[in-house]
Amino acid sequence: MIALDQPGLTSGYVHFHNSTNKSAWQSVRLPIHCLNGTAGPTTLILGGMHGDEYEGPIAIDALARNVDTNALVGRLILLPALNLPAVMAGTRLTPDDGLNLNRVFPGDPLGSLTQRIAHWLSATMMPLSDHIVDLHSGGRTLNFAPSILVPEAFSYNALATGAGKAFGAPFTVLINEDHAPMSIDAVAEKLGKVIISSELGGAGMVTRHTARLATQGLVRMVAAFGHLKIKEPLPNSRYVRLPPSEDFLICNDDMIFVPSIDLGDAVQKGDILGHGQFIDRVEAKPHAFIAPYDGWLLCFGGQGLLRRGDVVAVVAQDAKQHSDMPTQKR
Repeated sequence: MIALDQPGLTSGYVHFHNSTNKSAWQSVRLPIHCLNGTAGPTTLILGGMHGDEYEGPIAIDALARNVDTNALVGRLILLPALNLPAVMAGTRLTPDDGLNLNRVFPGDPLGSLTQRIAHWLSATMMPLSDHIVDLHSGGRTLNFAPSILVPEAFSYNALATGAGKAFGAPFTVLINEDHAPMSIDAVAEKLGKVIISSELGGAGMVTRHTARLATQGLVRMVAAFGHLKIKEPLPNSRYVRLPPSEDFLICNDDMIFVPSIDLGDAVQKGDILGHGQFIDRVEAKPHAFIAPYDGWLLCFGGQGLLRRGDVVAVVAQDAKQHSDMPTQKR
C-alpha cells in the first residue's frame, strides 16, 4: 500500500494474498495512484470492477498521467484495475473464485479474493472519500449508449447530478437496480458518500468515441467535484431513468438479433427495435421486438447470438416525466 498523504503523484500496488494451484503464495497486486494537491475533497475513482469493461481503466490511467498536481485541489485516489485478475483474463467474473465483485459488497475480510477486495474497499478506501466514481461499460454481453448512472438516492443531490451531467455522456441515467443491496452503491449510501457510475459502451470492445468520451469526460467530472478548473463548455446530456427490470425486453429463445435502429435513438411505443432470427428452426419466422413505451434506446444485447433469458434491449424514459419520481429531497 502506498502513502495517501504524500504531495504530488504516488503510484504503487495494493497486495492481496491468493493461494492457488499454480502459485501457493501468490500476491495479487492491484495498481493504485494517489494525487495530492492543495487542501480539498477526496475522490475515489475505480475502473475494472468487471474485467471485460475497458473504458474505465483507459480513462483512469490517462488521468493519473496527465493531471498537474500543482493545479489540483484535494486528493484523487485511482484504482484503474480494481479486479485485476478479471481484467487480465478479460472476464466479467473473477477467474479465481467465479464471483462478481459488484455483487459481494460489503465483502468479507476472511473470504475469497473477490470478497476480500470488496471488504478492503468498503472498510478502508470508501470511508476516506467524499465522492466515488465507479466506471463501467457493458462488457461482452451488453452494449450501452454511453451513459452516466446516478443512484436514485442521490437524484436530488446537486453535486451528484451536476458532476454526472458534466461528464458529457449522451445520457445521465437515474437508477434503482434490483441488485443494488449487493453492490458498491449500497455501501456508499450507508456511508453517506456520493457515488456515480457509468455504462460507456460494451460488446467487449473499445471504440475511438468511447475511449475519448471516457478520458475527456472523467476530467470534466473531476472538475465538477471541485478538483480542477477547466474552461471548456459542458456538453449536453439527456436526463433519463432506467426502467425496472421487468420492463427490459428479454430473449425467450436462442436467436440471432438484428437491430432496426441505433443505440441512443428516440423511439415511440410500438416501434420495431429489431428482429430475432431462429436460424436452427426452419418453421420459425423472425420475431419483432417492440418498444413498450416512448423513450430512448439505452441498451442492446452485446452479442449477435442471444440466449434464452438474455437482455435484448432496454428503453429509458425521460426522468422528469415519471409519475413515480420522488417528490421530496432525501
